[in-house]
Amino acid sequence: MARRFGVDWDSYLYGFHSERPGATEQVLSRAMNGHHTPYRWLARAVSARATTVLDVACGAGAMTRELERPGRLVVGVDISTAELELAQHRSEGPWVRGDALQLPFADESLDAVVSSMGMVVIHPTSKLLEEVARVLRPGGMLAFIAPTVRPVSPGDVRVGANLASRLRTLPRFPGPLEFTDFAATLRSHGMRKYEDGRERYRITIHSRADAELMIDALYLPATSQARLDAAIAYLEHEVRKNGKVELAVPMRRIVALK
Repeated sequence: MARRFGVDWDSYLYGFHSERPGATEQVLSRAMNGHHTPYRWLARAVSARATTVLDVACGAGAMTRELERPGRLVVGVDISTAELELAQHRSEGPWVRGDALQLPFADESLDAVVSSMGMVVIHPTSKLLEEVARVLRPGGMLAFIAPTVRPVSPGDVRVGANLASRLRTLPRFPGPLEFTDFAATLRSHGMRKYEDGRERYRITIHSRADAELMIDALYLPATSQARLDAAIAYLEHEVRKNGKVELAVPMRRIVALK
């Protein structure tokens, strides 16, 4: 995997998910827009006619479980043993340990491929899309969500700036948060963009434990423990002052058809 921000992402991601399996799921499962989470939003994009679905970078399996229904086979694949062990503990699966850049599935064998974070974590994106296109049947669907930079409100910007000033950075990913000219990239792999939407989710912090959970789930390579503690202390202070803190989680959903 290429270095970005001077980070060895292979080593960082291996350590993060070995030490904190399920951390991403804990946060996204608490991110709300009305009465639904990002997982539910992604699940709604998948056709009811899709009977074989692959969840790429499935982690602890939240998205896989969201997609389950009678008559549908949903397979979760992830490279992290720790995440898959947690997924197996929570439901039967099936779960497969594998590299998303070399998917262990036959050509044109799947109705849909989904991912809740894979497009910003797995790189190079072109190789991932090549594999997705290979395993999808003609007419099959790719649907994914990823964190993005908008929509946010002025209040969101204030809280985010205060957190960033204490962390001395923003959360980082191997890939960019904004996909530019993504329609052309999809076309080069035999797919066409069908939908591109954005939603603002929010996570409500009520206690220090909530603040610790949130900060613990962020990708913050090379951030010192002192800076992490300062960010947690800021959120705890805001809770004492205002009763709660709302953090914005803007997400983008892209759906493509082969």
